[in-house]
Amino acid sequence: MLSLFSTSSDTAGFRLQYMEVFNWGTFDKKVFRINPQGNNSLLTGANASGKSTYIDALLTLIVPAKRDRFYNQSSGVEKKGDRTEETYVLGHYGNIQEEGKSSTSTQKLRDTNTYSVILAHFKNTDQKQITIFQVRWFSNNELRRQFGIAHIPLEIEKDFSQFDAKGLWKRRLDKTYNANSSKKKIEFIEGPTAYAERISKLFGMRTVKALSLFNQVVGVKVLEDLDEFIRTNMLEEQDAETEFIQLKESFLTLMDAKTNIEKAKEQIAQLTPINEIATQLNRIKENLQQLEKSKETAVYWFARKGFELGEKELENCKIELLQLNDELTELRSQETDLKNQETDLTVQIKSDEVGNQIEKLKTEISRLEKAKN
Repeated sequence: MLSLFSTSSDTAGFRLQYMEVFNWGTFDKKVFRINPQGNNSLLTGANASGKSTYIDALLTLIVPAKRDRFYNQSSGVEKKGDRTEETYVLGHYGNIQEEGKSSTSTQKLRDTNTYSVILAHFKNTDQKQITIFQVRWFSNNELRRQFGIAHIPLEIEKDFSQFDAKGLWKRRLDKTYNANSSKKKIEFIEGPTAYAERISKLFGMRTVKALSLFNQVVGVKVLEDLDEFIRTNMLEEQDAETEFIQLKESFLTLMDAKTNIEKAKEQIAQLTPINEIATQLNRIKENLQQLEKSKETAVYWFARKGFELGEKELENCKIELLQLNDELTELRSQETDLKNQETDLTVQIKSDEVGNQIEKLKTEISRLEKAKN
């Protein structure tokens, strides 16, 4: 189990490995470094030796928004406003009163041609590394700031010694660490808000509020009201009125949606019979169209069928005609034979006396019939 209050460097989250400052407050002209290496550390020194200055550098790195932090917290409330980022970059260290003048002038170690770098390197038990850094310089007597986050260890002397106000140092760092990498190893971030959000995400903080809480914890000496401290510094502010209005609007929206759903259901219930009738009408229409097509097709079908039957009947008639012709030929042949027989019989009768007598009697009968009539 990870513990925020563990003293072991192997059982907590991201821990400070080292921190460097250059031209920050009275730390002048060279890099000053501390190496906690993930362990709990005690920073000691004589008065005015720079303890608060160094802690303010760490506070500046972790709490980038000026409104969320205040410097020199260990000196008491009355002196909390006497130090600013500008005074730290210029190296203010005291006031002197010139001879013959009632006002005092500020003593400083550097002028506006200088630049300042502060950075801190953190690492966790998964060997993930994060270096946060800030660079400050003056342009037209106005203090400029550049925020940055690196996923590798950086050092001031190695990576920031060739500083120039034109921004070539940024391009050099980008080319050195990002040119041959698919994922950026150094991120340059514009503005304290985006920088704070990126820090809180990388370090696994639940909210940016943790940064302002860190600012409060750094200088806490006497805790008068724990409830008020927690309410002010550890809990997110909630606008109950706005939430109520949103809930009310959401409730009204849901009620409207419910009414519309019920209305739609009723409309569907009333339209269902019409839809069924329309479906039946469509089916009847389709059946009528099919019957019309069948009717049109039937004319051609019956014509084709009649033609086929006529062809077949014609073939049968031709066969029957051939049969009748054969029978007719046979009958004619028989008729010829019978006529020949009749002729022969007639000749035979005529040549016979009995036949002649019969013929005469027939002739006489015919004459007597006529006479009788």
